[in-house]
Amino acid sequence: MSTDLLPHEKGFHVSWDQIHRDARALAWRLQGQGPDGGNWRAVVAITRGGMAPAMIVA
Repeated sequence: MSTDLLPHEKGFHVSWDQIHRDARALAWRLQGQGPDGGNWRAVVAITRGGMAPAMIVA
């Protein structure tokens, strides 16, 4: 039996500090860039790990 992992089976671990830093950086970059006069109307999150960053950005 092979112990090699497929690409989707390998983990990509991120700390909460990294999530907060990256989400705040994303929010800063998106500020004033929305299609509605620079404003965003909604935040869409992927529920397999995207809810926490979406709440930070929102």
